[in-house]
Amino acid sequence: MMASLLKRTGPFGGLLSYWRWLALLTLMLCGGAQAVTQGDINASDARLKQLRNQQSQLENSINALERRVWSLDRQILDTRKSLRAERTVERKQFHEAKRDYKRQSFAIEGIEKDIALVDFDIDIVERDMERDQQRHAALNMLKQRLAQSDYEARQAEYRRQLATLAQRKQPLQEELAAARDKLAQLETQLASQKEDVDESALNADPKLAGLLQQRDAAARELTQSRQQLAAIEGRLNQETDRFNRLVSSFKREQSSRQQNLQTTAPVGASPAATAPAAKTFTPEVGDYPSYVFVISGDQEPDIENTLHLKSWVESYGAKYIQARWNGFGDGDNAAEGGFKQAFKAYIQAIPKDAKLLLIGHGLGGGAAIEAATEIAYAENRTVDFLGVLDPMGDAGLRANIVYRTKGTCIKPDPDNTMTNAEYIECIKSSQKRLITANIKYFYNRWQKDAGGPLDFQRQIPSIDANGNVVRVPTASGRFAIENGTEADQRRVYFAGAENAHQLLLAEEAKVLPKLLVRHLR
Repeated sequence: MMASLLKRTGPFGGLLSYWRWLALLTLMLCGGAQAVTQGDINASDARLKQLRNQQSQLENSINALERRVWSLDRQILDTRKSLRAERTVERKQFHEAKRDYKRQSFAIEGIEKDIALVDFDIDIVERDMERDQQRHAALNMLKQRLAQSDYEARQAEYRRQLATLAQRKQPLQEELAAARDKLAQLETQLASQKEDVDESALNADPKLAGLLQQRDAAARELTQSRQQLAAIEGRLNQETDRFNRLVSSFKREQSSRQQNLQTTAPVGASPAATAPAAKTFTPEVGDYPSYVFVISGDQEPDIENTLHLKSWVESYGAKYIQARWNGFGDGDNAAEGGFKQAFKAYIQAIPKDAKLLLIGHGLGGGAAIEAATEIAYAENRTVDFLGVLDPMGDAGLRANIVYRTKGTCIKPDPDNTMTNAEYIECIKSSQKRLITANIKYFYNRWQKDAGGPLDFQRQIPSIDANGNVVRVPTASGRFAIENGTEADQRRVYFAGAENAHQLLLAEEAKVLPKLLVRHLR
């Protein structure tokens, strides 16, 4: 090809034509790449809906199975108690039989000792009789004739004594045989009664065996359902990532087409003919050793008015950044996607060697936790200090941030036990949120005295599995901590103050500077 080009256009013209041909080939290859269409996004969205429906159905099935297992456990405990109560008489008889068996064993030992004493006397008489016979046999015939009468008298006395001892032994042997028979009967009786009172035999009782079988079957079904749920959640996460990538690609392609249209627009086109460019969030970064994010909630829109940290933080050369739980700035300057999305832009722009510190209050505390454990964790960034004061999650509930809830828990109502039961079930079916190992120091303070989180009450009335009204605690403010993270978590007490969350904020304004010093130096 190169040779033919050189022949036709000369050395320089051939080289230029070759590069034009290479650029055209590249353009054709790039243009042939498949673009993301709205149909791709709709298909992915349909799969997401289907997976969410399956997830919801499985979660409902798991909740029903868990309630069934709890109910069966309670029935099993109650049945065990009633069976143990019924076996009180059997236990008394069993212990009485054990005492009879021991007494009979002692009686046998006594009889055996008496027989042994008689046998000892018999052995002595037989020994004396044998020795007398040996002495008489050792005499010469003359002396034997002279001592024959005395010898025969002694031998007769020995035989009389042996007969007497044999008579004494005979009833003892009969008594021993009878005692051993009675011991064997007691042993058989004890073995049969032991089966009645043995704890392992309790499970074989028909009243309990059926419940245990039902409980085992429900537990196996629950385990299988949880495995299916885990598999669906994995597929759901994969499809969610795919959906997000499709949407991002689609938006980039749309933006690229829009820019091309603006670039190729006629020179005389009016400004009104082109759409205004969307505002993008640009993080303010620089050469700072530390970046301190202070995130306010909705009840206290600017916690700097109470904490007064800005000038103190900046005195250490650190960058002080004020934010709110739903983004940075107000009105047209607010970033889309809430605080987390804008924080991700900051994370990607802040130098790797700079320290990150986050302090949040209320919903701002919840946003700080999600940003540190999700965004910073995914970006492989260390958070030197994460401080949260009375943190809240979705719907203003502590439960929705302390737990990784499947959905959103609902606000408890002191006058509605059914609503409270749903709130408690939401907590029980969830796992504690984990403070990840990329956080060096976690500082957490919360109160349960008054307003702030909408589930601030220490206990609420609820309905148990039997329909009884019981007092149940609301969600704690304590988080699970991964190994490697230093944590200081504690509930503070304000004795039912109406503005307990504000008092907490004011108290921590005195403590935070002392905690932050070692992280800013």
